[in-house]
Amino acid sequence: MNTFIVFEGLDACGKTTLSSLYTKEINSVVHLAVVNEALELRKVIDSYQSKESALLFFLLNNFLKSHEVSKVLESRDVILDRYIFSTLAYQVIMLGEDVVKQLFDTLKITQNILLPDVIVFVKADAETINNRIESRGGIVQWYGDEITKNNCVETAYKKIFQWFNIPVVEIDTSDKYGRSVEDNYQLMKERIDCILSGISI
Repeated sequence: MNTFIVFEGLDACGKTTLSSLYTKEINSVVHLAVVNEALELRKVIDSYQSKESALLFFLLNNFLKSHEVSKVLESRDVILDRYIFSTLAYQVIMLGEDVVKQLFDTLKITQNILLPDVIVFVKADAETINNRIESRGGIVQWYGDEITKNNCVETAYKKIFQWFNIPVVEIDTSDKYGRSVEDNYQLMKERIDCILSGISI
């Protein structure tokens, strides 16, 4: 049976780096959160900087991505860089927990969307993240970077994870720990392997 793993986390925390390393090892590919057909629409949504438009766009995209992943899973493992969890977490910050939870319950998301076997939650402290965002050339994305720099996105994610019954592998890539990318990767891989083999961590 093929495995579905979602990588979630704060912008500039190392999520994409770790997911890319993992997919190379299992001979797979990283699937992006947005379906190809919606990429142009995303640019329009970004230009409006509308919280409500962003919520509706990403929710629709999550449902479309669920169908796409279901088909791919028939023949291979799927590694997805962000999914429904980031949509909900960032919208909890922008629109409030009550609004997002009401939508979550009304749409019966846990019954109507394909859920992963494991969530890998990658995080880092504010100093590390801010340094990495600045090293990208000072371009701040309104929906991601700006929220990450000014809010506790980790807290929002942890609220969201409680709405699901899915094991979470947490990896902290903060510079203060002095671990290399390879160190973080090996730690992450060991924890994923434990969950997939039924060993609690």
